Amino acid sequence: MVEELENKLKPFGEVSLIGCGRLGVRVAFDLLEVHRGGVKKLYIFDNAKIEENDIIHRKLGGKIGEYKVDFIKRFFGDRVVAYRENISEKNLSLIKGDVAIICIAGGDTIPITKKIIEYCWKNNIKTIGTNGVFGIDEKVKVSDALYTRGPAKLLNLEKEGHIVVGTERFIKDGLPITPYTLNKIAKKIVIECLKVLYRHVHV
Repeated sequence: MVEELENKLKPFGEVSLIGCGRLGVRVAFDLLEVHRGGVKKLYIFDNAKIEENDIIHRKLGGKIGEYKVDFIKRFFGDRVVAYRENISEKNLSLIKGDVAIICIAGGDTIPITKKIIEYCWKNNIKTIGTNGVFGIDEKVKVSDALYTRGPAKLLNLEKEGHIVVGTERFIKDGLPITPYTLNKIAKKIVIECLKVLYRHVHV
């Protein structure tokens, strides 16, 4: 009886992870470590290579000079489809699955994030993104981007549906990004992703 139930608890659903930096790699590992269920296929997008200051990648076994997506693929094998490219307006069609998690950072990410969200919504893909990763001991909040007080409000979305996770702090606040905060954000992103999957796919 127990064995029969265990056999039914298999990975299901597909997720696109856009960005595999300090936060994205945490999300990837946490998501793929889910046991007795979880994600069947993870599509990952990032054109960056691991550098000396990418401590979390190196702690997890990544090698300097290795593409971040190749490292994750090497670790998890066939459950991962790796794209050595960033998502842009020209390749939005690469995004697929049931959920898209947006973990891009650096520079002004608002325009491309909004394009990703709009594309996903048109294609019935649920979206989860970030909402500030700065802070020493900030509470990590989950909200809808339409109602947030954090950086995600700059997306100026016209309807509900984009889940955001973060500290609601801006870079102008002058606070650092700690590994503890990134761990908390990654945890809540994975939890929100699993909630969406179970509603969207498993019901």
